Amino acid sequence: MANNKIFISAGDLSGEIHAANLAREIKKINPQCQIYALGGNNLKSVSDIFIEDIVNINAFGFLPIKQFFFLKKLLQKLENFFLSEKPDKIILADYYGFHIVVAKLAKKLNIPVYYYISPQVWASRSYRIKTLAETVKKMFVILPFEEELYRKSGVDAVFVGNPLIDIVPVKQNFEITKPPLIGLFPGSRKSVIKRHLPIILETAKILKEKLNADFMLFSVNKDLGIKLPDYIKFEPNNDFSKRETIDIAVCPSGTVSLENALMGIPMTVMYKLSYFNYFLARLIVKVKYITIVNILADKKVVPEFIQFDATPEKIAASIIEQLKPDYYASKTQELADFRKMLGTTGVSKRVAEMILNDSVKS
Repeated sequence: MANNKIFISAGDLSGEIHAANLAREIKKINPQCQIYALGGNNLKSVSDIFIEDIVNINAFGFLPIKQFFFLKKLLQKLENFFLSEKPDKIILADYYGFHIVVAKLAKKLNIPVYYYISPQVWASRSYRIKTLAETVKKMFVILPFEEELYRKSGVDAVFVGNPLIDIVPVKQNFEITKPPLIGLFPGSRKSVIKRHLPIILETAKILKEKLNADFMLFSVNKDLGIKLPDYIKFEPNNDFSKRETIDIAVCPSGTVSLENALMGIPMTVMYKLSYFNYFLARLIVKVKYITIVNILADKKVVPEFIQFDATPEKIAASIIEQLKPDYYASKTQELADFRKMLGTTGVSKRVAEMILNDSVKS
């Protein structure tokens, strides 16, 4: 087996955390393996050679045109790197737009590509599956329905479980506090925070008046660009022990909603795009729901308020409804059942073993 040089790339924070955990498991199995990486601080901490930070090009708020030229230059740098170092295997985590170009480059150079955490092409632009089938040797998917979907299109895919199972604890106490403690999650990217935060703060104002609720706002972005009311406590880290203390959450779709669901925390999901991006999304998105819990259940387990429906009044009313004892108990049970659908612990170790044991012949 040729496993002495492995290149790993992740382009956003959530994918990068899982890619870094995978790199650690690879090192445990084969301590002699050299890890080359593109990513952010997490992958930088576990790689032998760190090539470039691509996670923060979004966090820093770079303009799209600047991102384009940055990534174009980076691709040339990668091609030179692949030619000189000749990695044995390439692992890509999510981030389709850039990674599919890397996959094509690797295919041209006859380097096998493994895709960990597949891009959600089933939600929109399903034609991309054909390109993945042509360029990827094996796909490790983290949602149960994805395996069959990809296999039908000729992709060698296997459901390995969701890596958040290894990270996210289960909330132990589901007795609603008095007054209730509500978690607020505006998102991670600056553009998302800018759209969501005013709605969330107005929602909190309504809930303070009606429930005398307490609030904890979670954000890895420490500069929110606004002063929070005194009744909202700011939590600058993704601290699950702090999150376990909340009774219910207001959050965007995506990783944070999945984490809350795995913890068993009821929530209301809201999401607002720019008008132009919303128009484009309406044209291409093919799913009924935007929250993974609802997609897998094929019903609205978690209330969703999107774009024009994402008003403080509607979100606050949904939170008040869910805090009714019987309703709350039913939601926590549905979320407990949901966690069971996403596999068993040890995901990163399983994927590392599969990649290292796989033949390098493409």
